[in-house]
Amino acid sequence: MVILSLASVAFCQMPISEPMYAPTLPYHDWGACPFEGCVYQPWTSRVPIVVYDTWKVGRHRVVQLEVGERVEGVTGVVITEKPGLIRLDRDMPGLKAGDQILTYSYRGAGYTAVWFNGRFYPSFYTSFAKSPDGNGCGGFNCEGTYVDLGKKTWWAQVRLKSGQTGWVLMDDSPFDGVDAPA
Repeated sequence: MVILSLASVAFCQMPISEPMYAPTLPYHDWGACPFEGCVYQPWTSRVPIVVYDTWKVGRHRVVQLEVGERVEGVTGVVITEKPGLIRLDRDMPGLKAGDQILTYSYRGAGYTAVWFNGRFYPSFYTSFAKSPDGNGCGGFNCEGTYVDLGKKTWWAQVRLKSGQTGWVLMDDSPFDGVDAPA
């Protein structure tokens, strides 16, 4: 009987790119909604939230949403200033213990945009790696360890009830409705 981890299956995926250097930083993942169940749809603010004219440096405050105010989540961008780093603790198909995987934008359900062995994979299963504190993936199924989670920022474009659009820093902006109902 042969038992394959989900990570082994992940290595069967085809890369989207030809061999290349790691993506240039900062890496912009346009349209990303970075967790399982994440959707751009009507959202309701749970706390006062500042809306800016852009996600870029030099942005200006447009308005502050009040608690309970509704907006439409339109799109987003995850900006990776520093990729995360997974170190393989044991051999896997196509990789050897000690090899490294750079992680960019999380997709949800254990999938992440990654780069390794000179190729970029837009959706690669990474739940085989435990977090830096040792949590995750469960015992013998852990083939790797996150040495560094990197630095990533998620900005979402929202449409206000006035029709005007603006950008919110999602790390500081708790909304109801970002998670699709199960």
